[in-house]
Amino acid sequence: MQQHPTPSFPLTTSPWIPVQDLDARELRHVGLTEALVRAHRLRFHTGRSEDIALLRLMAAALDAACGPGTVPEWDATWQAEAFDAERITVYMDRWAPRLDLFHSTHPAFQCAGLTAYNRGAHSLDPASLGGASGAWFSGKLRAARDGVQDYPAWDPAVAAVNLLWLLSYDTAGIKGAAPGDPQGKGNRVYGACPGPAGCVTHLHIEAHTLKDLLLLALPPQPRAPGDAPVWEQEKPPTSVRTRAPLGRLDWLTWSTRRVRLCPPAEDGGGVDRFALHDGDRIQGQVLDLAQAYDPMTAWSTPAHGRGRVPMRFTDEDLGQLKPWAAALILDPLADRPQTSAAVRHAVGAAERGVISPDTRLRAVFAAIEWGTQRSVIDNDPVAPVDLGTAGQLADPVQRGVMATRARYAEVVQGNLRRATQEISGRPADLVRQRMTLTNLALAWDETTGEAETCDQAGREAAGRAWDTALHTAVNRAIDAFPLDRTRRTQLRETFMTAGAAAPRRTRSAGREEPEAAPTSPASKDTLKPQAPRRTPPSSRGPGRPAAASYEVFGGRYTLSELSKRPECLVSYPTLRSRLTDPDNPDRQWTAQEVEEAATRPGTRGRRRTAGSEQ
Repeated sequence: MQQHPTPSFPLTTSPWIPVQDLDARELRHVGLTEALVRAHRLRFHTGRSEDIALLRLMAAALDAACGPGTVPEWDATWQAEAFDAERITVYMDRWAPRLDLFHSTHPAFQCAGLTAYNRGAHSLDPASLGGASGAWFSGKLRAARDGVQDYPAWDPAVAAVNLLWLLSYDTAGIKGAAPGDPQGKGNRVYGACPGPAGCVTHLHIEAHTLKDLLLLALPPQPRAPGDAPVWEQEKPPTSVRTRAPLGRLDWLTWSTRRVRLCPPAEDGGGVDRFALHDGDRIQGQVLDLAQAYDPMTAWSTPAHGRGRVPMRFTDEDLGQLKPWAAALILDPLADRPQTSAAVRHAVGAAERGVISPDTRLRAVFAAIEWGTQRSVIDNDPVAPVDLGTAGQLADPVQRGVMATRARYAEVVQGNLRRATQEISGRPADLVRQRMTLTNLALAWDETTGEAETCDQAGREAAGRAWDTALHTAVNRAIDAFPLDRTRRTQLRETFMTAGAAAPRRTRSAGREEPEAAPTSPASKDTLKPQAPRRTPPSSRGPGRPAAASYEVFGGRYTLSELSKRPECLVSYPTLRSRLTDPDNPDRQWTAQEVEEAATRPGTRGRRRTAGSEQ
């Protein structure tokens, strides 16, 4: 019987990465080697989560082949016309067999030990991870579900992209046990988690060419001892294992799952089934490791100040993009700063004058919005946000102006929600959904140009324009909120006269608004926290003053009421003792002091309930 040769699809040379060729002036697909060698004449668009997975792979490949290890090396590479073609070609030729999608013993990003294919072609469709609603976003899934036609086999080029996406964002939960896996129980393994890319907020800096895009994604760093991308490592076992990451290269190519695509019967055929099992689990704290190894991430500092959490770039409930989100990262000295290694890297290059001052830069955010227990994907937004020019980023004053305007927007929205909840008495979730500042993207772009930040007159004019745009959005939100005329008037008067100028940290249902005074950027460049108002005592009967109350956690509470809040980790006696100063009975406690007293566990403090912490 004649045997067909094993098909081959080398990712180094086969066309599978979609790019815009600036020389051919057309969209085409290239292999990994050409993508890096001709990166200076290619553009790569990052508008989908699939593109983010490809970007991470190309960044790791460049880093492994010839990534700059020091700042002078990075600057020289940026100023060079192209990457080192010889080093890239030699490296890719060396590892080409392990970057073959259908290699018999070391298939790219897969486990050769798997030969029982437990998933059909439909499971390689990204929409399949959307649960029951996923079919609405894929005509092929709907047709297969309705029995109209079988799900078609995947072209190897598309299968390769979807494989990377699956390894980056596969859902958590129960997976089929690989043959011989000692952790299997009834042919299942439990406790699978999303990979490193699925647990964070991604951020990279957009650029005109793929060369500049990759360099802005990779702050200079020498390869750590023992670090290696997955194709340089020994082939993985079929069973689940828990291990510590080796370094940045390992992290960017982490083997979240054990996968094996079924090779087509012959060249030119498609992938119609594959094997999928749990893979490498991360030893250590995922978020801490992500901050250490992944420069393409963005982080926020929560109110309790313990560690950092992935930064939100959209509004919590509606998924509405906040156009000022990236500018929040430009103020590293804020009380609760947002940070990103990619943004710091771009700012540093701008300050050194390596990037042309008139180069416009945009931050591209991406994140997975998970359903219950991360078992389905609700959304995978990718959003570009303007950062201004390299000249603006190089100037600390102009960076500060943009950061101030961004913080002002955050506080205006937070205080609008607080005032609405107090006056309307409506649930916090409803208020958050309806009281979202919208249609501000154009206003943000118009108030962050160079003319609007480079001199005092421009800053003041732009600050007034941004202030006006924000209050127009506030009025629009108030008009749309379901209130009777009396309370709508009260809300507008309260907010416009005092509410916008009364900063408070709010927290409800596990979500937070930042603490900062909403000083108009037209008048000041810095924001200062303000103490919560303390209700003066009033008569409750002869000699019985009312208990003092404090505006924290999105409302006004007495100490007794505060001790019953889910955010509070201590008993009422402990809370009262912490907020009593025998030497100064009339002391005014700040919001930060009150929240610190409530959230700092005592020696026998109760456990924080689920959902009370972001």
